[in-house]
Amino acid sequence: MDIKSLIPQREPIIMIDKIVSHSDERTSTSLTIKETNIFVEKNIFQSSGLIEHIAQSSAARMGIQTTEEGKKPLLGYIASVKNMMINRLPKVGETILTEIIVINHINNIIVVQGESKVDNIVVSNCELKVFIQE
Repeated sequence: MDIKSLIPQREPIIMIDKIVSHSDERTSTSLTIKETNIFVEKNIFQSSGLIEHIAQSSAARMGIQTTEEGKKPLLGYIASVKNMMINRLPKVGETILTEIIVINHINNIIVVQGESKVDNIVVSNCELKVFIQE
């Protein structure tokens, strides 16, 4: 599945390489950290990149659902980040695997839980509230 058909972001800000899996309950995405990534400093992927990766993973999940309904993906904006936990920052060459679970969906607000792992070890997680622009 082409990521660009699911999210509004374009290079150099695309923070998802692929959709790993998708179901009604959850979506998993991945990103291999490259030295040229705009969120990399001194071979370390920064916390802002982790938040953006989780947000884009959420957007990709919503994009899959809207395209399955025959609609164009909608724009979403981070309304809040809650309980952000970062255990460590990934390094260049590592692959982040992120799982998104929708906790709540009321009107134009979606609340998701995102958890990112590198080599099966949790590196970050948070709850995002996303406002969807119709």
